[in-house]
Amino acid sequence: MSTKNTKNTEKKSENQSKDQLIEMRRLTVSAIYMNSEGYNKNDYASRIMLLGKWVRKCGFNEGDKLTISIYQNRIVVEKEDPNTLDTKLLARIQDESSRLLRKKIKAMVHPEVFEQLRFVNGQIKIK
Repeated sequence: MSTKNTKNTEKKSENQSKDQLIEMRRLTVSAIYMNSEGYNKNDYASRIMLLGKWVRKCGFNEGDKLTISIYQNRIVVEKEDPNTLDTKLLARIQDESSRLLRKKIKAMVHPEVFEQLRFVNGQIKIK
């Protein structure tokens, strides 16, 4: 068998084992009534709990980062590659850093000078 065919066979068996059904579970969606902002008095949040040894058995371990893909009538939970960057988290950190920098500079300079500054993409520019 050629090297190319061997690689294709290995790839097929890897995909088959990845998609192999380990076991089937039946769950019930529960309701959590919220007394917080964004929810009306009788409104609720839906909850689906995944709990048990079977979660670890299918490859999810404590501390794993997960990606949830949401479709109509289907939710897919997948373990993230440890090297995956969370772009939303990075953006939040960058925004917070920018806010802190603006606050520190505002405290350091005269208000008229601060009014002349612009903060764009992590850079400070003069208007």
